[in-house]
Amino acid sequence: MDTKTLEMLKRVSENYDIKGSIEGYSKYLNGHINDTYYVKFSVDSNSPGKYREYVFQRINDYVFKEPSKVMHNIKEITRYWNLLENKPDCDIITFLDSKSGENYIYCDGSCWRVCSYVENSVSYETVEDPKVLRSAGYAFGRFQYALSGFPIEKLYETIPNFHNTRKRLDDLFKVVTADPLGRVKGVMKEISFFERYYSLASRLVDMQNRGELPLRVTHNDTKYNNILMDKDTCELLCVIDLDTVMPGLSMYDFGDAVRFAANTAVEDETDLSRVGLNMENYIEFTRGFISASKDFLTKNELENMALGAVVITIELASRFLADHINGDKYFRIHRPNHNLDRARCQIRLAQDMIERYDEMCEIVRDVYMAPAKKYRKSLELAKVLY
Repeated sequence: MDTKTLEMLKRVSENYDIKGSIEGYSKYLNGHINDTYYVKFSVDSNSPGKYREYVFQRINDYVFKEPSKVMHNIKEITRYWNLLENKPDCDIITFLDSKSGENYIYCDGSCWRVCSYVENSVSYETVEDPKVLRSAGYAFGRFQYALSGFPIEKLYETIPNFHNTRKRLDDLFKVVTADPLGRVKGVMKEISFFERYYSLASRLVDMQNRGELPLRVTHNDTKYNNILMDKDTCELLCVIDLDTVMPGLSMYDFGDAVRFAANTAVEDETDLSRVGLNMENYIEFTRGFISASKDFLTKNELENMALGAVVITIELASRFLADHINGDKYFRIHRPNHNLDRARCQIRLAQDMIERYDEMCEIVRDVYMAPAKKYRKSLELAKVLY
């Protein structure tokens, strides 16, 4: 164990009512943004082999300029969630309150939070069983549905213009003009893709600005690996990574999940011949998400769900490419040109979605036209209690 890291984790733990001493830790390596550690505490020195397990996380303040606002949003939706009479089958991750009563602390200038480790849990980077993906779709759809009565004005916009796709593309073109590291000459083909689809990618933002799409409480990072499942049964346990919960468009949550879980390859695949839309995965996720959320979504939202998948894929591709050109400051990289590989993979996926767009829309339509179930009573009660 690294002595410096161990001492830091000990100082963080002293701000919480955590019994025992640290017996060991390991660092999670698959996250793009925050530093995350699995930390094991001894329960009793007289009972070797008995431990309590926690997850310690240092919030990236380059990405989240005001971590306290991130944690405010999480605490508010957690409070509301706990008032629901009939909670969703899939819970949300809960962070421990520190000795001062907040769900975060500052230690040596960094913002930290702690949660209990969810036992026997696992998150998946790839989809092995499309039927399980239907459950994941249900979890994210029910997340939106459960929070549909939450007073949205209580949430901070923790990353301004996070899913303002028009601005994201404009930011890319500004970085292209600046070309701080001389990388633009190697990505001209990719830049031309964003010039071609600028109008299409801006369509949801334009509809929102015209008042045609409502803001919802959205997760904004609905990757398949942000759901914890039981290792043995694949039962849904909880939705995690709530940092980007804030007002947003429902279509982006749907679309980002499709982008990640219905890709025939991993997010940073370098062999672009392997990249495309896995229609079976798309169908299963759509069935789960739409069936769980259609009771409160508007017709405009439902009819533009498939567009959300196209738009968010283009948006993320633009962010990966901008970060590559700008020197890889936002997304953590694990090899040279990693963000460029990610951008090219997402561009190829977006192209396949565009080619199959009519089919994607028809699948959404088939699901939302099925008979709906009603769960409004529980949601209304939570709204009154909150």
